[in-house]
Amino acid sequence: MKYDLLGIGNALVDIEVCVDDEFIKQNSLTKGGMTLLSAEKQNKILKELHGLSTKISSGGSAANTIHGLSILGGETYYIGRVANDIYGKHYVEDMRSCGVSFSGTGNSLSETGTCVILVTPDSERTMLTHLGASSLLHPDNVDEKIIKNAGMVYIEGYLWTGEDTCNAAEKLCKIAKKNKTPVAFTLSDAFIVNSFKKRLIDFIRQNVDILFCNDIEAKTMAETEDTQEAFDALKRIVETVFVTRGENGSLASNPTEEKIIVNVFPTKAIDATGAGDLFAAGALYGIIRNYSLKDSAIIGSYCASKVVSHMGGRMPVGSDANAEKIIQKYQKL
Repeated sequence: MKYDLLGIGNALVDIEVCVDDEFIKQNSLTKGGMTLLSAEKQNKILKELHGLSTKISSGGSAANTIHGLSILGGETYYIGRVANDIYGKHYVEDMRSCGVSFSGTGNSLSETGTCVILVTPDSERTMLTHLGASSLLHPDNVDEKIIKNAGMVYIEGYLWTGEDTCNAAEKLCKIAKKNKTPVAFTLSDAFIVNSFKKRLIDFIRQNVDILFCNDIEAKTMAETEDTQEAFDALKRIVETVFVTRGENGSLASNPTEEKIIVNVFPTKAIDATGAGDLFAAGALYGIIRNYSLKDSAIIGSYCASKVVSHMGGRMPVGSDANAEKIIQKYQKL
C-alpha cells in the first residue's frame, strides 16, 4: 500500500486535567513546556489531581499529525511503541479506527507511555511525560519496505531524548533520503532544542526538507529574542520552514516564497494541546496535494483552530476538512 505520509514518534496516551495557575506554581512546573518524569513522580502528580475531571485520549506529537492528515483524507502510517496493556490496546484501536496504519508493536515488560496534560484557564497546556514503552522504539522497528511506499516522512524532535529512539528516527531518515523521499521534522519543544541543539542543527542541515516549530523554539534555536531574526536564521539551514506564533498566526518560507504571513482562524481557544501538531498536518496535506505555500499554511491554520477549540490534542473525526472550502473561508476573513 502507498502512503502519503509516514510518521515516527513517541506513542503516548494523554491524561488531560484542567487546573489553575497556582497548581503549576506550587509544583514548580514550566508552564507551556514538557517535562520528562518517572512513573513515580507522574503518579504523585496524579494523586494530587484526584477528584478532578480528566479526559483520556491517544496522543503523541507525530501521532497527532498523522491522525490529522488522515482526517483530511490522506493515507498514513505511524511507527511507535505501546505496551500490551489497557492503554496500549486503546491506542491501537484508536489509530486504526481513524484509518491510520499502525503496527502497534507491544511489549509485556513495560507499560504504555502517558502524558499528564495540565490545562490552565488561558488554554495553555503543560505536559508531564512518562515515556514508558514508547522509549523502547528501536531501529529494528523501522521497516525499509514500508518507508519505500511513503511519499513523505515526518519525524518528531521528542525522539532525541533517547539514544535508541533517536537512532530509529535517523535510520528512517537515511532510508527516506536514499529513496529521495522528502523529510519533514518538528522541533517539538524548547526543552528539546536546549538539550540537543548541535545535534539537531547538524541533523536538519543534512536531512530535513521541511521544518516546523513555534516562535519560542525558533528563538531558542537561533539564540535570539527576535522572531524575525530566528525565522531568517532557520531559512538559512532548511529549504522550507513554518513558524507558528499562536494567536499571531504563522510565518512560512520556501525557495520561491521568501516570506508569507497567514493569520489564525477566529476561534475560542479551550486547550492548546496539539495546535502545532495539527498545523503541521494541514500544511503537509497542502504540500502533498501540491497547494501553494500560503494555501498550505492556511490549511494548517484551520486545523490548529479546530483542535484548540476542544479538549484533546486531535482534530475531531468528522471535522469539515475540505481543503478548497478551508481556503475559501480564509479569503472571507
